[in-house]
Amino acid sequence: MNNQKISSLLSVFIILFLANITVHGQFTAKMHYTMSGKRGEFQIFSDGSNYRYEFNEDGQDGIVIVPNGAKQIFILMPQQKMAIKTNSTSQMSMGRDPLKQYEYWLNEGATEEIVGNEKINGIDCIKKELRNVKKDEYGEVNQHLFTIWYSEEYKFPVKMENYIDGSNSSGMELTDIEAWTPNADSFIVPDGYKMMEM
Repeated sequence: MNNQKISSLLSVFIILFLANITVHGQFTAKMHYTMSGKRGEFQIFSDGSNYRYEFNEDGQDGIVIVPNGAKQIFILMPQQKMAIKTNSTSQMSMGRDPLKQYEYWLNEGATEEIVGNEKINGIDCIKKELRNVKKDEYGEVNQHLFTIWYSEEYKFPVKMENYIDGSNSSGMELTDIEAWTPNADSFIVPDGYKMMEM
């Protein structure tokens, strides 16, 4: 084969290869969650470090934007063109974001331990337990707080069980995971929204 044909074949191969690459961690999925006995469903979008939830509750659309490493999250109410900026450890934030609950306890000194590997919905996951090894307000030591099944491929938990209330009835699970490409506006508050701080 001459050099021109090899170069052409190599170019075609590279184009086909690049067209099939999904950027690591970029996905959208349905998140089925239960918190305090209340069931719901979010559509989640992640770019591998930032994420957002979209939901409808009692006929009202809502969006939660969680920038990577930020101490605040944004709760948007599109129908009212309003946004609430709140501390990521506030009750409002943690009530809307099961991952922030996990991060809160991890940052408060709870111990995370890898306990195995499992497939959840066909996705390879690292199973981790989060335990409070210090005494809590009730004097309990080594309280099992959470179990998560974390996907390194998606850089996100695929499943989470919350035991803080004494049961495993609170938690979340992702289904219908698909590749997704964010745009420049995916993780910012749109222009024209009135911002409130709480």
